[in-house]
Amino acid sequence: MQEYDFFHEEENTPAEEDAVQYVPGVVGQAVYTENVKHKQTEKSRKRFVAAMVALTMLNLALFGGTYFLGRSNGAEKTAMTSRQDLIDTLNGNDENNGITETANREGELSTTEIAKRVGPAVVGITGIVPGYMSIFGGTSQSQSQGSGIILSGDGYIVTNNHVVESASEIHVTLNTGAEYDAEVIGADAQTDLVVIKIQPEEALTVATLGDSGKIEVGERVVAIGNPMGVEFFGSVTQGIVSAVNRTVSIDNRTMNLIQTDAAINSGNSGGALINAYGEVIGINSVKVSSTGVEGMGFAIPISEANPIISDLLQHGYVKGRPVIGISFRDVDAYMAKAYSWPVGVQVMEVTTQAAANAGLQRGDIIMAADGEEVTSGEALNKIKDKHKPGEVLKLEVYKYETGRKETVQVTLSEQLPG
Repeated sequence: MQEYDFFHEEENTPAEEDAVQYVPGVVGQAVYTENVKHKQTEKSRKRFVAAMVALTMLNLALFGGTYFLGRSNGAEKTAMTSRQDLIDTLNGNDENNGITETANREGELSTTEIAKRVGPAVVGITGIVPGYMSIFGGTSQSQSQGSGIILSGDGYIVTNNHVVESASEIHVTLNTGAEYDAEVIGADAQTDLVVIKIQPEEALTVATLGDSGKIEVGERVVAIGNPMGVEFFGSVTQGIVSAVNRTVSIDNRTMNLIQTDAAINSGNSGGALINAYGEVIGINSVKVSSTGVEGMGFAIPISEANPIISDLLQHGYVKGRPVIGISFRDVDAYMAKAYSWPVGVQVMEVTTQAAANAGLQRGDIIMAADGEEVTSGEALNKIKDKHKPGEVLKLEVYKYETGRKETVQVTLSEQLPG
């Protein structure tokens, strides 16, 4: 039995103070050199003082203007941690990494340093899930809770799709205690990822994304999230990478995940798995919670999540996924023997005109695709996913109505949301 997780670290960030250090300039030097030993007349002294006051005011005006201009430019640069910067970073088009860095590649960080630097970039997420109407006229509600990772300074956040999938309202809690409403920008049930957006009224700490393709078994990792909900907001656990490229089947979908023994519990879903340099290398998603099983948590590799997140930001869904245009069920050996059918995948419903035009009908059994034997829906999807929308998939089909075997060619459609 698998269980999903959530986490975020609560840490009060000190208010930023403006530190201005005076640097001697023309006026400062003039004041100093004008301190001569000669005795001045009263008239000359007054003229001198007036001149110095005028010069001082001018210098302060210029200095102040330069100072505030510098602050303005700095603020503008900070404000550029935006959606487009994020997309460029996810697609590898930004050499300077357009998001605020929280990592230090000069050396490994302690767990305490990781918690301080990355913790504020992990948030709590609460989804309000509408229920049913009772006989007394009231409507029940439930809550789903999880974690999320701040990806940009203007409020884009990634989390697990199952955290907010059925929610009518989404609320985000920062480590400062501030709460914001959020909207869904794009969701993908297949990879269990969703991007949501808040409108922040304060500066956000943004996570630095690492390269999960470079992680090794045995290296230290830290998980940050909200196990069991906001009551344990900002929990930090530590472990190692137990395995990479683990294939795990969850809710009829197969996922390639990082395995870790860092404690991950319900509510940690969508939180960050972080390497020793303070870089997010995974999105915590699931744990094995069977009796007698401990220390088996899993995270979505960030390098595999990046293109998904980019598509969700730009299009609201993942582009380029092919679909045959059917719903189906597996016909295993037992069912095949009972009904005198071949083993394969049975069409339960035709959902696109392209599939209908190819001649596929309810009850048909797909036995092979592109010359490869098909024994399950998973096997069919692996063959299909080698293609792009618009390409043709060749199918060997047992026709339910006639009992004959036929070859059909289906033009694949693009999978669209909804």
